Amino acid sequence: MEPGTNKDPVGAGRTWRLAGACLLLVGLGGAALLAWWALAFHRSDEQLWMVPVGLVLLGTPLVAWLSVCAAGLCRRLESPVTPPALDPER
Repeated sequence: MEPGTNKDPVGAGRTWRLAGACLLLVGLGGAALLAWWALAFHRSDEQLWMVPVGLVLLGTPLVAWLSVCAAGLCRRLESPVTPPALDPER
């Protein structure tokens, strides 16, 4: 295999599973933080920093997967178009 080429489908699949697991853990951490704040601190309006941090942790995986899926979809929709030959006479 030449350097700079990634033709290892097993390694690529493992990388995607690891990235998915990390994003899932981040999202679950955000949900857990929000649930903890709602159960323990919401009535007294204490520890308000937990709300934006939890929302960021909860929303980050959604935005990441949306961007990855949109990029893949755009790549699939692109047709291999060869540019027209340049004519210096024009």
